[in-house]
Amino acid sequence: MPLNIPSFGSETTVSLPEIHSDDLGEIHIRPAKIGDVHGMSALINNYASRNVMLARGPLYLYQHIQDYIVATTILKSSGQECVVGCGALNILWSDLAEIRSLAVHKSCQHKGLGKQVVEHLIQRCRELDMPRVFCFTLVDGFFRSCGFTDFKRELLPPVVWTECSKCPKFFQCDEISMLYEVLSL
Repeated sequence: MPLNIPSFGSETTVSLPEIHSDDLGEIHIRPAKIGDVHGMSALINNYASRNVMLARGPLYLYQHIQDYIVATTILKSSGQECVVGCGALNILWSDLAEIRSLAVHKSCQHKGLGKQVVEHLIQRCRELDMPRVFCFTLVDGFFRSCGFTDFKRELLPPVVWTECSKCPKFFQCDEISMLYEVLSL
């Protein structure tokens, strides 16, 4: 039997598709799968190109696929499944998690999809008995509407700064730190 060699690094880049809101089918939220990676990367990197979030390439997404959930729809025009939203829950320690890479396709914005993704991630925290989840954001009003409150980033443990040190805005961060108390301690 021939050995199948992994195709590491031989994948093509996928750009964010133009989707019109009338082409959207029913939206479903579920754990991410390997086949979602290119759609997630295109969605996230569309925002990253505008310095709104950190870029995420396929390698990172494959390695962290278990952290992600996606919102998908079947496009009416083509019958193809398309990723229209995503978000990740990164566990940092026994009492702290972070919501990362929250992105919603522009055709689905202002329809409650981002809030649904956040609610799914918070529900995952409850299932894990994770008492707190935080995020860094430029859209604090959105996270306030999800029940998050502002807090001082200096209160975060050093483990948080490992990822932050990779950010181009590390020395002049303009993001707001927000916290959600999942469980009463």
